[in-house]
Amino acid sequence: MRYYETLYVVHPDYEDSRLEELQKTVDHRVKKCGAEIVNSYVWGKRRLAYEVEKYRYGTYMILQYSVPEPFVDELNDWMELQETILAYLTTRLYDAPVIRENRNDEESSEEKKDEVDQTMEQTQKAEEV
Repeated sequence: MRYYETLYVVHPDYEDSRLEELQKTVDHRVKKCGAEIVNSYVWGKRRLAYEVEKYRYGTYMILQYSVPEPFVDELNDWMELQETILAYLTTRLYDAPVIRENRNDEESSEEKKDEVDQTMEQTQKAEEV
């Protein structure tokens, strides 16, 4: 069994419902080729290293899966035709990926608030110096 990770970047303006729809579409496509999905999640909106189709930001999504026979070329060809996907990269993992825990929305929102508070404190300290 081989393990792969596909990182794909989506338009930054997509709302959560549209991201979930695209994620389900990509997951379905991978399952259709005989793969078993280990992790599939939205990594977050980030600044791109360079402009892609005149966008400076993009929403990063990660898909980790195991497959008995590689179909990376088929997946890459399919992703190339998708207008909603700005860029993608598929790499082979030599070890099995760690299964990501599903977090409750309440827990993740509390963690996000803590992260925002920490960032604000660091920004204030930096401005004082």
